[in-house]
Amino acid sequence: MRRRMWWGIGGGLVASAVVAVVFARQRAADVDVGVVSEGALAVTVSEVGTTRVRGHADVHAPVAGRWVPAALEVGDTVRAGTLLGVLYPVPMDPTARAQARARVGAADAIVREADANVARARTAVEEAARTLRRAERVGAAGGMAPQEVERARDALTTGTSELESATMRSRAAAFERAAARAVLASTNGSEGAVRIVAPLSGSLLQWLAEHERVVSPGTPLAEVGDARDLEVLVPMLTTDAARVLPDAPVALVFGRAADSVTGRVRRVEPSAFTKVSALGVDEQRVNVVVTAPATGAHIGAQFRAQAWVTVWSTPQATRVPVAALMRDAEQWFVFALDGNGSTGRVRRRAVTVGERNDELAEVRGGLAVGTRVVLYPGDALRDGTRVRAREPVRTRRTPE
Repeated sequence: MRRRMWWGIGGGLVASAVVAVVFARQRAADVDVGVVSEGALAVTVSEVGTTRVRGHADVHAPVAGRWVPAALEVGDTVRAGTLLGVLYPVPMDPTARAQARARVGAADAIVREADANVARARTAVEEAARTLRRAERVGAAGGMAPQEVERARDALTTGTSELESATMRSRAAAFERAAARAVLASTNGSEGAVRIVAPLSGSLLQWLAEHERVVSPGTPLAEVGDARDLEVLVPMLTTDAARVLPDAPVALVFGRAADSVTGRVRRVEPSAFTKVSALGVDEQRVNVVVTAPATGAHIGAQFRAQAWVTVWSTPQATRVPVAALMRDAEQWFVFALDGNGSTGRVRRRAVTVGERNDELAEVRGGLAVGTRVVLYPGDALRDGTRVRAREPVRTRRTPE
């Protein structure tokens, strides 16, 4: 009797174990799975920028007097020398004449500086052209990567744009000097009228003194520039801007994704400023100036632009989905799947992570290409947990 009882108990335990094993197999956790891959990787910083006309000039009153603007409307095309208006100066006393002489001297100095900038920009263009020719020859022989040749070509484009801008500033300085000399030559308000002309070709961007009135010296009268020659001013945190390299690619979106274009970093301005964030925190930011190529959309000055500035990139990297990464103190780790089947057990693996963006992270050690990893691992997942793999989750990509 007792033997039969022990046999019954033993049979019950075996049956319970079998049921537990079957139940455990049926309770394999469903998980999303990603794959460690190899390819290009870029890290971008997203900020909101504002467009501005690159080659523009503000026209000011060189002396006090009655300002009579010409019959022009905002947006009208003007050429260098187009009459913007007439200024009838008040009679000059000895002090005002001395000030006029000083302004002529200052204008002469500005012209000399502008001419020197043109010479430097022209030298830079010539050097960039020689560098591009060498790069193309070496690249054709297979001694240079295509990316380096393209970078040399972009440097020549940027240099040419800088030369054009410096030339326009030189012309504007020359017109300002001519206006200062005309004021000095004037003797009275009726016979010494000063013609105020456009310092460069383009369009009338805005009237700063649209109606006839008496103005004081230095009063802004008009802004003139080429509205098609735009650049984007992107205020970035100084910690991010410190990583930005000249000529780095920038994805720009003006209102719609269809208006997306690729610009280039022209320069990072040397001086930062303090800006209060939406949360009331003081932030140190610096303007990153980005060239803005033409688009099919109507884009003008002071338009909003969403910018993705590339701060790091590589054409070849081992990449793991960011959704697979977990952190334990200072150590990153992932849960990797054993085997190639749809079910299996996961193993916790430590991994060394480098640069990363919103989707992918650079793997510097701990994982091989082709390894399957669990995406969005929960707190219940442990080393050795049995799982069932699903297809990888598709995520929206940042514009390239």
